[in-house]
Amino acid sequence: MQFLTGKNKKAGFELTEPENTQNTRAVVDAPAADTPTVDAPAVDVPVPAKQQEEPVIEQKTKNESIDSPKVFPKLPERELKEKINHLRQQLEQKERELKTIFKDISLHNQGGEELKVKRDGLNAKVKEQSAKANELRKKRDEANARIAELKSQRDQLRTKGKEFGEKIGGLKKTRDELNLTARGRIETLEKAYTEELNTFLTADIPLELEINIFNRLIELSQRLSATKKANEIHSEITEEYSKGKEIYTDMDSLHAQIQALAQESQKYHEEMISLYKEIDVLRKEADSYHSQLSEKYKGINPLRKKIGALKAEIPKLRDELGVYLEQMKDAQLSKDEQKNMGKREQAKEKFKKDGRLSLDDFRLLVENEDIKL
Repeated sequence: MQFLTGKNKKAGFELTEPENTQNTRAVVDAPAADTPTVDAPAVDVPVPAKQQEEPVIEQKTKNESIDSPKVFPKLPERELKEKINHLRQQLEQKERELKTIFKDISLHNQGGEELKVKRDGLNAKVKEQSAKANELRKKRDEANARIAELKSQRDQLRTKGKEFGEKIGGLKKTRDELNLTARGRIETLEKAYTEELNTFLTADIPLELEINIFNRLIELSQRLSATKKANEIHSEITEEYSKGKEIYTDMDSLHAQIQALAQESQKYHEEMISLYKEIDVLRKEADSYHSQLSEKYKGINPLRKKIGALKAEIPKLRDELGVYLEQMKDAQLSKDEQKNMGKREQAKEKFKKDGRLSLDDFRLLVENEDIKL
């Protein structure tokens, strides 16, 4: 009969066979002094590391209530032998079952460590790549935040530029209206005004012509005033254009910065998306290994329950066997005592008859103090 001890290098258990395996016999010819105690080894089944979502069923040991010691009946010798044989057969069967379960667990565990290493390696890579992706996301978001800030500044400049445009438009309208009134350049109008004024002041002309010259002087004066005003407004328009040009130059600078940041943000975004695709592939592969690992442990959990049941049954069988072995031992001692009693009487008769004794008879009488030395 093989007994299970120690731990297996692969599955957490080691199956060994004791040197003397002849203690159990099919038929009890004489009471056994003792039976080998076989402690069922604790099941040390490794559990897969948690994977976002890995189910681990823990074996819970129920606390059994402590009952009063079981009383076993006294049996006649024949029934006692049958009972001992039956209990030994049960123990052998349970221990064989335990050994088979350990082998099954070992089979289930084969390749488990390799799957776990692969899964954990991929998860570590996922973690590393996720950190890189998060850094890229952070840089992209920072670039986008800067873009939003620059766009706000550009919009403010655009509003200001629009105000300049509206102001210049109004000035242009006023200048154009004045030019319509002036209908000439300032030099031409000043020359015409000077000639008319000189004629009006120095020439001896009829009254009617003098009135006409006076009217022309008034008209030329108005036209001259209009063209001077138009020139002033034109100067103001030129000045506003210079200011507006600075605004649009600043807007162009902001636009260039926005475009550069947009390209940078797009680069970070594309790198981040590429990493997330790689992470997705790694996660799927890790999940595949995790599923295979979980399947292995699903097969182990029922075996663990069986081990728990066997570990509870075997000590009870041993205890019961021990009780009946003690009964057998007592019965054998009683038989031996009766047998020795018969031999003792025969030896006493021999000693009385002729005083001649065998060595065994002499020893028996001395031990019982029938002969004193």
